[in-house]
Amino acid sequence: MRWSKGLSAALGVVAAATALAGTVAPAGAASKNIGTIAGVESRCANSPYWACLYFNSGRATAYWGTSVTVRDLEGRRFFDGTGVGAREPVKNNAAAISCDMTTTSICYVYDRSELGGDVDYLYGQRSGVLSYTYNDNASIRLSPGA
Repeated sequence: MRWSKGLSAALGVVAAATALAGTVAPAGAASKNIGTIAGVESRCANSPYWACLYFNSGRATAYWGTSVTVRDLEGRRFFDGTGVGAREPVKNNAAAISCDMTTTSICYVYDRSELGGDVDYLYGQRSGVLSYTYNDNASIRLSPGA
């Protein structure tokens, strides 16, 4: 059977998407790219943090930031004095995220501790409202790009 260039290219795209999906979510878990907003919220962009989680989806409320992977968000609280939700627990209370890394980097938010379960992700220099992990976030992984 002879393959057309169009079909071969389409199969290549499917294979690449399948390979990416395997690196994004654990087996049997759902994953979603939520990076629908170009740019990084200004407080996060002007901070030492590579990723910032927000108490509400508008990103103008309390935030918490990290520059390392956090396998369990238990005990972390939204920063004092940063708006509605300040001092509230971060675990299972975040609604949005900004990823302030290079465009080839990825920020992941998982609904279980130890980087397990369903996952929302976005590439660097993007922001978005959490989907699978909206108010159900337990860990965060930062994957710097090349």
